[in-house]
Amino acid sequence: MKLFWKFFFSTSIITLFMFSLGSSIMINTLFQSALKQEIGYSFKENDILRASLDKELSKTYQNAAASHTDEAVSKSEQRQLQDVLIKSALQTITVSTSNGTVPFRISNSNYQTIHTTGTSGFDNELIKRVDSNTQGYEVVPLGDRYFIRVASTIVSDGETFYLETYRDITSIFKSRENQYQIFYGLIFGMIGLSFILILFVAYWLTKPIKTLARATMSIAEGDFKLPAFQDSNDEIGLLGKAFSHMSKSLEHMVAELEDAARRQENFIASFAHELKTPMTSIIGYADMLRSRKVEQEQMILYTNHIFQEGRRLEALSLKLMDLIVLKKQQFNMKRVPASHLFESVQSVISPILKREGIELVMEADEADLFIEPDLMKTVCLNLLDNARKSIETKGCIRLLGKMENEGYNIIVTDNGKGMEPEELSRITEAFYMVDQSRSRAEGGAGLGLTLCSQIIELHHADMDFESVSGCGTSVYIRFKEIYGK
Repeated sequence: MKLFWKFFFSTSIITLFMFSLGSSIMINTLFQSALKQEIGYSFKENDILRASLDKELSKTYQNAAASHTDEAVSKSEQRQLQDVLIKSALQTITVSTSNGTVPFRISNSNYQTIHTTGTSGFDNELIKRVDSNTQGYEVVPLGDRYFIRVASTIVSDGETFYLETYRDITSIFKSRENQYQIFYGLIFGMIGLSFILILFVAYWLTKPIKTLARATMSIAEGDFKLPAFQDSNDEIGLLGKAFSHMSKSLEHMVAELEDAARRQENFIASFAHELKTPMTSIIGYADMLRSRKVEQEQMILYTNHIFQEGRRLEALSLKLMDLIVLKKQQFNMKRVPASHLFESVQSVISPILKREGIELVMEADEADLFIEPDLMKTVCLNLLDNARKSIETKGCIRLLGKMENEGYNIIVTDNGKGMEPEELSRITEAFYMVDQSRSRAEGGAGLGLTLCSQIIELHHADMDFESVSGCGTSVYIRFKEIYGK
């Protein structure tokens, strides 16, 4: 069952149930209140009538005693005379209220009716349960009418009489019945009206959820452009905002994955191209040496080409291997004096720079660096070699070590041709080369700065580039922790 119908039926049932329960409680509360009030009136009527009867009975017994002073009169005759006088006195007693004359019944100690002014047909069970100290009542249905029957005792001249009064309460039962009829009519009206209102509310509440469902299907199909959600601070509004945020995050992640896939394709294409070029040269020159006779000078030239291309292929393979290894291994860091690192780098790069007429200026503040020496030497040599390639004529390269803010900076600066801003943002990508023709001519593969950035990341350091086209480039490696000075 859909959420719309679940909400519709559950809300309708709960609404009708609560309305029915509340209405029933209200009707029964009003009925019980009216019944309690009528019971109170019945007890007051019974008290009033009992006081009047008690007084009349006392007078009757006194009159009967005064009329029979002759001892020759038998007790039975005296008893008969008392009964006649009592019946005569009872016929003169009435109690009137706003509802009319109060009907009553008088019974003797044998539960025989002496006098009644009310409706006949009542049993003697109630008067059998009362004594001289209590009053009792009951609600009695008689035909299509209802009565409150109150019973009490009257003791006069040693005789016990039972007084019963009756109060017609048919009106409150009919009132309750009418209220229930009105209630049933309201129920049917409420069913129709509430169904319409709840149908509208259910549609209003579930509409954003349907929009979210359609948006989810769109995202599943690759469309991240979501419809505008209702701007509200309720739970559904917050869900819509969270869903929009999630959609943007997914779109960003998919874009990053697509970009990574494109980079991987470019990596494979570039690597294949890098392999193809030296292999084509090697195969071509080797085939000429194999298939024909050549002079000694040409043989040396061909073999030199094969040697140079082989060296370039070897360097490419080693750098690629370094990239793979760096992602899979943890390296042991050591405390290395900065001067030792710089001297080892200088011993390797100086002959190459002297041969090309490039000046190397090296200055280093003393400090102990926490590094992997071979990897950091590779970084410095790569940066210095890139600086060398950027200098077309005689120039100068600076290798500096500076203490700054409890950290240590290695700076490589050249006065070469520099780079454009769009080139500066891509120089750490694998196989990217600013000057591809010169880099390949000198055995470059475009993996140097990619390798450097991963080594720097292993050292938890930062590497930044600053370059101005035609003026040169500066590279800053910033170590956050050092040991000593």
